[in-house]
Amino acid sequence: MSVSVLVPTNGQWSDVVGYGALADELGYESINCSHISARDSFSTLAALASVGPNVRLATAVAPIYHRSPASMAQTAATVDDLSGGRFRLGLGCGHRITMAQWHGAEIGRPLAEMREYVGVVRALWSGRDATTGTRWRSEFGFVDFAPRQGIPIYLAALSRGMIRLAAEIADGIVLWACPPGYIRDIVVPEIGEVRRAAGLDLADFDVLAAVPARRLTMRTRQ
Repeated sequence: MSVSVLVPTNGQWSDVVGYGALADELGYESINCSHISARDSFSTLAALASVGPNVRLATAVAPIYHRSPASMAQTAATVDDLSGGRFRLGLGCGHRITMAQWHGAEIGRPLAEMREYVGVVRALWSGRDATTGTRWRSEFGFVDFAPRQGIPIYLAALSRGMIRLAAEIADGIVLWACPPGYIRDIVVPEIGEVRRAAGLDLADFDVLAAVPARRLTMRTRQ
């Protein structure tokens, strides 16, 4: 088991940098940034890559409705390249109210649209067009830049449907404040059933059980 930490994107920038550097120093597996109404999570992680040269970087999570698949593929590949291949892309659907009020975007059929979105992003990373989608399509192509193949994608999931979709198409799942019993009795069995049916190794799939904790104030060490 490895331990990650959520680094805030709000507050004083010196504090954000301090958290990132401390997470690297303490040996956390990854720094995760939420995509909230503060600093852009991708830009924050790109900046933290230099102060945390060893720790992995991840969005936990970025909503798919705030960027087109082409923009998401380009942004994620850029952060991954700047960090030397230490990035993983955490995606979620977000909430209907915030997606509508912030981005003028309508959440239609979350499961189908998430499946399609991930497929388009991966196709663009591989240098292929993705033009057959119902909601998401793109003919974007990278020029004189090849994204790292196999950039991990994690999906935020709480419902059985999204848990099963994550087990099928993603490299990991991001939970939030789930009691241990729910993870043991619902999440893990659902993932196992889907992975076994698809001939996928359960050991290749990560479960990130996000646990809220009290945020401490950074203090300068003498």
